[in-house]
Amino acid sequence: MTLYVVLDTNILLLASEGKFNVTREIERIVPQKHEVVYLSACLKELEFLAEKPKMSRKILFAKKLLESLQIVEFDLTEDITIDDKIVQYAIENKSQCVIVTNDNELKKRLLEHSIAVIFIRSKSHLELVGTLPT
Repeated sequence: MTLYVVLDTNILLLASEGKFNVTREIERIVPQKHEVVYLSACLKELEFLAEKPKMSRKILFAKKLLESLQIVEFDLTEDITIDDKIVQYAIENKSQCVIVTNDNELKKRLLEHSIAVIFIRSKSHLELVGTLPT
């Protein structure tokens, strides 16, 4: 079974600061066969952020990183937030995914559903909370 490591937009933007290598850190934390992916629903969030001038360097970095990732088609109704969409995807794919985010509220919601979360610790590396699906 392939484990899907789903990136939240904030991880892409924080990785642009260069204090850690998100790909290398995921390799270190996730020993089993996995694929790093990004939800199509999150692309809209990235496009919205791209309109902010001070975000341009981070957005360029994020888009470059996205070139090497699989985009998973998952975009529910427009009436719910991106975080709600991430939670819904994680619940529907609980047995084969882990979410990478530094959003504390999102992390809390995912953990309430017993979904493993990878987050940034000390601005220098990623850390896992919860148990990876096997």
